[in-house]
Amino acid sequence: MHLMTFMKIYNPGWFFRMMVLATQGVFYNGFFLAYLISPSAAHRFVGYLEEEAVVTYTQIVDEMDRGHIPEWAPGAREVPQIAKDYWRLSDSATMKDLILAVRADESNHRCTNHTLAALHPEDVNPFGFKHASPFMAGTTTGLSREESIAWAKKVEEEVRAGLRQEEKKEKEEKK
Repeated sequence: MHLMTFMKIYNPGWFFRMMVLATQGVFYNGFFLAYLISPSAAHRFVGYLEEEAVVTYTQIVDEMDRGHIPEWAPGAREVPQIAKDYWRLSDSATMKDLILAVRADESNHRCTNHTLAALHPEDVNPFGFKHASPFMAGTTTGLSREESIAWAKKVEEEVRAGLRQEEKKEKEEKK
């Protein structure tokens, strides 16, 4: 979604688009092989990529606040509708709002990948039913194995409680 948003903003020519596709093709196949060899290392690698993305977007926000990116100043460029729809941004959203939303996404991806890298094969995926809140994901680079297991148990309890609530409601409706 990030790529589609920024492609919409800059509308690059065919050569750039082909280079993006070629790069994605090479990366996809290389990552597929790396994942077959070591899923943990692959997740850790992506976690580090996401960390760098968070740093980059933070620097962009700082530069925007200093006025060093005038083409992204409020009112200078409209946020694409695709981004407004995806991140539920208001119609008056600024480029800074967009960058903050993308940075929050990257922060969540960072947490998720570092967490998955720390799990053992027999562990339950703590994000199988529900992701950690943006606050939690935005304040840590990843959950430890113990935190992941605790998160998975908490989510499982919430899911089971919800199912029990639904069963109770269905029984009451039948009466």
